[in-house]
Amino acid sequence: MSTATPRGEPPITAAIPEYLRAEGRVLTDSLIPLVDRFRARQSDDGTVPAPGPADRALLLRIREEGAAWYRRHALDEQAEALEADVDGWLAAGLDTPPHFAHSHKALPAPAPGETVFLLAADRPGDRGPHEGRRLDCFFALYEEAATAASGSDGRTPPWVLIAGSEGVLAR
Repeated sequence: MSTATPRGEPPITAAIPEYLRAEGRVLTDSLIPLVDRFRARQSDDGTVPAPGPADRALLLRIREEGAAWYRRHALDEQAEALEADVDGWLAAGLDTPPHFAHSHKALPAPAPGETVFLLAADRPGDRGPHEGRRLDCFFALYEEAATAASGSDGRTPPWVLIAGSEGVLAR
């Protein structure tokens, strides 16, 4: 019997409560496939070559579903930041690098045992300015100390990934 994790699902440790696993499955079945589909249209710098109405419609759907997720979890400031970042990118044109500084600024610093959800063009800990990267999303549990399960090297936050888009899974 194979113990391999199905494609698109990160390995989940026993330390993650079932209700968080269930939330991860909801994201894996709803928002994450949309993000992955949009990512497939992006260049490495985050731009969308020859963007069309379907690209705009998909990003607006991601914006709507992402903001709704934030609001369901009482994260209104993150919802507003996501909306502002996506609206700014749409106004500048999808053929320009995305800027998700509002989303990063609104991301609360988690305490051990809390979860973090981020939908943005890069993620905390990435080097350089928060612009010009492919869209990603992740839902993770913040642990008290770095562990092998979190994949942390001791220099980065100790996250245990619950669900994530293809770019996050590849890191």
